[in-house]
Amino acid sequence: KKLSCPGTIIQVVQTFKNDTASTSGNSHTAISGLTVAITPSSSSNKILYRGSLYLAGSGAEAVFRLTRTIGATTTNISVASVMDDDEDGSFLIGGSSVYRTGSFEFLDSPNTTNAVTYGITWQTHSGTIYLNRTWDSGFGHGASTITAMEISA
Repeated sequence: KKLSCPGTIIQVVQTFKNDTASTSGNSHTAISGLTVAITPSSSSNKILYRGSLYLAGSGAEAVFRLTRTIGATTTNISVASVMDDDEDGSFLIGGSSVYRTGSFEFLDSPNTTNAVTYGITWQTHSGTIYLNRTWDSGFGHGASTITAMEISA
């Protein structure tokens, strides 16, 4: 049996996405191809879920929610304590001609040794939001990553 000190990184998994996507939808949908699965070795260990998204929009606003799926149950994590409507979430971007990296980090306690899949949803309130490209498609392209790290308890 492997021994580890509290706070030790036990395993790391990452998803890299460099193809483009966009949404102008008025309801939360998963960002296709942007999930990462990890199976904790102990139910007392934590998972550090972090990511960096290359985002752009022109006159657009979008809200993002981090998700955790265990079995058939998907839960929003790292969200506002009050979820009044679809405009609430983990983070928001918006403005005119915006180009930015949407970064996030959340220390999760899934309390399981079953496979855990982390993902992210997005929804716009106006305009179109783009992933891995600028709003004027010929200007610039980028890449996005999400990472899950198991941390010993």
